[in-house]
Amino acid sequence: MPTTHTMRYYQDQENKVFRTIPGMDALMQNPALEAKFPEAAFALEMANSLSTGDNEQNAIHQRAYLAILHGESIAAVRHRYKLDMERYVERHMWDD
Repeated sequence: MPTTHTMRYYQDQENKVFRTIPGMDALMQNPALEAKFPEAAFALEMANSLSTGDNEQNAIHQRAYLAILHGESIAAVRHRYKLDMERYVERHMWDD
């Protein structure tokens, strides 16, 4: 049976992990620094995209977010996310 966690658990994990990402504090105070801190910007984008799009997109966003929380390299997560989104677009580009 899969382990389930509360929203508070994920917020606590996010707070711990996000504090270790270079530039996160600066970016949180000044979103214009996004280009200077791309890893922090990507992590924030994933956190803010958890309920964006259809179910398939949500799953892609959630996989990336959880991978970041589990300590995977943000560069690797970003690469996999990009591939997942490209496959998503290829599958759905002709949908109505």
